[in-house]
Order: sequence, then structure tokens, then C-alpha cells
Amino acid sequence: MSRAVSAVLAIAMLAMGSLIGAYGLAPMLRPPEAIPGVALAEILREISPEEREILAEAGIFPEDSAWRTGLIRLVGSTTVLPIAEECAKEFMKLHDGVSIVVEGGGTGRGVKELIDGICHIGLASRELSDVELKAAEEKGISLVLHTIAADGLAVIVHPGVTEGLEEPLKLTLEQVGRIYSGQYTKWSEVDPRLPDREIVIFSREDGSGTRDTFEEFCLEPFGWELTPRASIAPSNPAMRTNVEITPYSIGYVSLGFVTGGIQVILLAESEGEPYYEPTRENVVKGVYPISRLLYMVTVGYPESGSLVDRFLDFVRSPTGQSIVEEAGFVAYYPLE
Repeated sequence: MSRAVSAVLAIAMLAMGSLIGAYGLAPMLRPPEAIPGVALAEILREISPEEREILAEAGIFPEDSAWRTGLIRLVGSTTVLPIAEECAKEFMKLHDGVSIVVEGGGTGRGVKELIDGICHIGLASRELSDVELKAAEEKGISLVLHTIAADGLAVIVHPGVTEGLEEPLKLTLEQVGRIYSGQYTKWSEVDPRLPDREIVIFSREDGSGTRDTFEEFCLEPFGWELTPRASIAPSNPAMRTNVEITPYSIGYVSLGFVTGGIQVILLAESEGEPYYEPTRENVVKGVYPISRLLYMVTVGYPESGSLVDRFLDFVRSPTGQSIVEEAGFVAYYPLE
């Protein structure tokens, strides 16, 4: 702690002592600039932003403390949702006057509500679309992406699909695309070793960042579209559950939602290329074929020292990035 901070704290404590002596209580520490008979200009010029935070913790510099009773609302991607929820819980434990509301609904909803001024931070599992950027421009605002994590999309199947195989099921992105475009209708058409049963396809809803990413890798490069036979799952947890309980089904989920009860498919970019499992290590190495970044989105850059600014800093801090890892995703910033 610098001499300047020590001096301001000493002055504040002296003021508090005077209040105790006069009234028997001290309802608050008086801001140092309000203490009579003390010249503080030179002292205050020496105080860094980090030291002002120390003083704000002590109740000094009330102009730095307004965010401590603020409320912000986060809305969007169900992929980013568990990261946002846990970070919000930890942040509110550290600052018990703060309120942070977190909701899902998909990337599209989050970005729309951000543009409409209904939420403070949008949760996104993809980059912004041209339509979204145009909508923001029409309202005279700009949207800023804040990268918070890396992720991979796992293609998953019901365990009955691979029953009897002596090795994991391996597919190329093109083969997955043929399934999702309806060109393969039975598993035996994909691989003769698989059951001669109809493929049950699960996909995500329109506006889902996870769906957009999946189609970017598995359908769009080949000029194909999602088959109308596909059933829609409204979230990562719903997708995982549907595949787990539906025989001969296929789906896709974010890396953080891979659990027991489902089988993951090893993917290759094309025939003759290596097959990779959807793991954190393979995403970090950049070899897993369906990888992406996860974002929190704001209107412009948040005001320095605001609640939004401080929360984003927390998410990107070692503590926040540890939460990213614990949720099954890949930290984007150093943990140490």
C-alpha cells in the first residue's frame, strides 16, 4: 500500500474517531475531500486506480461505489449460460449488494434483446450475423464481442447405434452432413456394421449459435440444408437428453455438455484425414474439426468502472477462467 493510500485511510479514520467521540457512533466514513482543514490535492494525485479500489472497499470515494448496488441482466446462448450463471454467483458472493440476472433463450434472443436495450450483456456462441449488425446500425449502436472461452461441438449418438462396434464410430464432416441433409436415412447406409434402423435426427432451433456453428461446418460447405425430418431440441441439455433416451438417434452438443449416457463420434475434416475425439486437449491444439469461440456482447465498450465492465473483467480473470474450465470449456485467458 502506497504512502498516499495510507495517508487517506489515516485521515478517514481520524474523521471517524471524531464522529465517535462527538456522537458515540460513526454511520459512515466521510470522503476525505469533505474533511475540513486537510489539503488532499497532492495526495490524491498519487493514487492509482487499483488503490482507489482499496479506498472504495473502505467506504471512501463513494463515486466509485455506485456499481456495488447495481443490477444487470444477461440473456442468450444456452452454451454460455452455465459459465455466466456460475460467474454471476461468484461475483455476487464477492459483492453482496450487486444483482445479476442470467437467462438463456439462444444467441439470437440475447443479441436481439441487447439491441433493443432489454439486457446489458448478450451471451453468444457464434459471431454476429449481418442481419444483427444491420439491426444495430439502424439503431445507431455498435456491438462489441468479448471473447471469454473456446469450445468444440461434439456429435453424439444413442449408445445403441454403436453397440457391437469394437472401436469408436468415426465419421467425416461430409458424412455427418449427409445424415443431417437426409441423404442417409438408415445407419447401415453410413456404415454396414451399424444397425439397419432409421436414423432419428435432432437439431437446434433457428437463432441458436450452436446450430449455426454446426451447419457452418457440416452443411454449408457442401451446399446442403437441414432435412425437414429433423426434430428440434431447444437447448444443449434438451439435446443431450433427447439423444440419451431416443434409440438410434444423433445430435450435437457443446463440449461442456458431454456426459455419460451418450456416445461421441470421432470426426475428421475429410476422407483420409485423422479422426479426433471432442476433448479439451484437441480443441486447445486446434485439431478438432468443429471448434469455436464463446462471447459476451455489449453495446459499445462498457464504461470503465461500471458494473458491466467489472463483471466482464471478473469473467476474464483467473477465477472466472477457472469457472470456464470447471464447466467443461476451454479457458481463453491464462489461469495464472
